[in-house]
Amino acid sequence: RLVVSMADVEAKAKEAARKQYWLPLESNPEVLNEFAAKIGAEPTFAFHDVFGLDPELLAMVPQPVVAVTLLFPSDEMRPAKEAQLRALEEKGYAPDLSVFFMRQYVGNACGTIAAVHALGNNPFVVGSGSPLAAFLAENAQASPAERGASLASAEFVRAATSQSAQQGQTATPGLGDEVNHHFITFVSKDGRCLELDGTKPYPIDHGPVEGDDLLTAAAGVIKREFIDKVPDGTFNVMALATNMD
Repeated sequence: RLVVSMADVEAKAKEAARKQYWLPLESNPEVLNEFAAKIGAEPTFAFHDVFGLDPELLAMVPQPVVAVTLLFPSDEMRPAKEAQLRALEEKGYAPDLSVFFMRQYVGNACGTIAAVHALGNNPFVVGSGSPLAAFLAENAQASPAERGASLASAEFVRAATSQSAQQGQTATPGLGDEVNHHFITFVSKDGRCLELDGTKPYPIDHGPVEGDDLLTAAAGVIKREFIDKVPDGTFNVMALATNMD
């Protein structure tokens, strides 16, 4: 029996990613909601703008919030994120791999992966019998590397990404164009606020979610770990929450 190591899976996926790019999804609710609908999300939940991180602005977001996405300037944040990983490794960080987490092996697919992370960790948002439900079931026991490789070859995800990306409010970049912003997702797992970033090797635990209030927990992390590090950067936050329409 042929035995394929995780290192082999990741190496092959990374090599494929050097040749594969998808159109980037714009960070606005209309685009992410169209993408989510195309792959099988239920209409009971939707992505909403978060207009600020102060309590009065967070209070404007419908509840419950089941995931939070963040778009941040990748080049400016890179030193801080690299230092974060070094610190975690030095203290022997043991990540929670029971969360649905995948690696990113397609260029400019961070928005796609952020949306799949948001939906995939909230299965009640995913329609039974949908393409996404089938993908999640097929990859339930897979490693993050295997899930990333599976997503890279998932034609229904690529097609939905391409169609939704062209509905944005700004000009759609070309395939392979460099994009200096990166999408990640925060979800709650067993009362912990987890950061899911497909370019990182594992989920990052940012501490407890008090009172099931993921939005407030994620807002604190975004302020402390992102905005405070790059105060002049451009950030965008959305929440996957009850659809009020």
